[in-house]
Amino acid sequence: MRQFTVPTPFTPEFLDQLAELNSEFAGSGGRVLELYGSFQEGAFNSARPAKYLPAVSREQFQRHVAQARDQGIAFNYLLNAPSYSNHEYTHAGRTELAELLAFLVDSGVTSVTVAVPYLVEIIHATAPRLEVVVSTIGYVGALAGIHQYCEAGGARIVLDVEVNRDFQFLRAACEESPVPLEIIVNPVCLSQCHFKYNHNCVAALGSQSLLRGGVGVPYNQYYLNWCYLRKLRSESEFLKSPWVRPEDLHLYEATGISHFKIAGRGLPGPEILRLCRSYLARSFSGNLLDLLGWPHWLAFRDNGDGTRLPPLEVILDNRALDGFLDFFARTTPACRLGCQRCGHCQAWSEKALRFSDETLRQQYINNMDRNLRHLVEAIPTALQTAASFAQWQQQAARQVIK
Repeated sequence: MRQFTVPTPFTPEFLDQLAELNSEFAGSGGRVLELYGSFQEGAFNSARPAKYLPAVSREQFQRHVAQARDQGIAFNYLLNAPSYSNHEYTHAGRTELAELLAFLVDSGVTSVTVAVPYLVEIIHATAPRLEVVVSTIGYVGALAGIHQYCEAGGARIVLDVEVNRDFQFLRAACEESPVPLEIIVNPVCLSQCHFKYNHNCVAALGSQSLLRGGVGVPYNQYYLNWCYLRKLRSESEFLKSPWVRPEDLHLYEATGISHFKIAGRGLPGPEILRLCRSYLARSFSGNLLDLLGWPHWLAFRDNGDGTRLPPLEVILDNRALDGFLDFFARTTPACRLGCQRCGHCQAWSEKALRFSDETLRQQYINNMDRNLRHLVEAIPTALQTAASFAQWQQQAARQVIK
């Protein structure tokens, strides 16, 4: 069976709608069996910034987990920040972690996703009722990594998204791994992005309550800007991102993968349900980028003179991608050596991807290039930093679940 783990917006109606979706696809061979989420902030937080996460009370959290359990859906709690500022090495930190783990067990949480190896061992040893899932932020992309985390207590491993197109590795890993392996099906990261390590650290610090007032430290748009500037400049980057279409899940099942994670924390319930429907149905018609999150380039519409650019549409026709991933499953392309000898993604981008307006595309590139230089060269004033922090707190406060 294809087992899906999906994000929750923590709204009561979401679980009822998800149960209806599971019922609709009861005979399809796929089912949503697990939700994942976390509190908005904490000393032991997740890898997302507070301003994008739903703010739930402990009582709301417990009700949500119980309601999910009644629907036959387990809950996975995210403790997947790549660093906790060494808080886990202190008396106060270990005490706080122990209290949180006890609360999760009492609430009916069945598993926790962790990126820090030390926490994998701690939780495995001190909270045996919780299954420890290794986060994709553990960057497991080799057989050695699988064995290292298994020895530490990992009971399931979410692989680094970089291996999504490496079918030779996936086949060998599934054959050798003593625990189930899971992939994220809709990542938006650039292929072979070596900036993601620090990007994940920066994002996690945006919800760490040890820092400045309980909602983390704000950060600017450097990584977002850098990433999408590369994509707009080179359209093949949209195809090189390691996403998996709903229609191509069978390629991964053939390797031995049966656990699939759908990304989308921070999305409203209806959008998460649309993602679930598409992957349960193994079919989607339309713009594949709609399954990969918000069009982030729209954050750079401001021209710097008080005017704004109109929205730029980037369309990646899902139906035109039939057969695209077969190339990776059938051969072993040397993607780590560069694209000069291949050209597969470039050729398919010319067939499947288009921009609504090429002139407008260049204007977005100009805006993003100018903004990136400003972020690098300009030192923010104390007033700008204070305003950024205040805005961050306001955005986080708007995420309260009623």
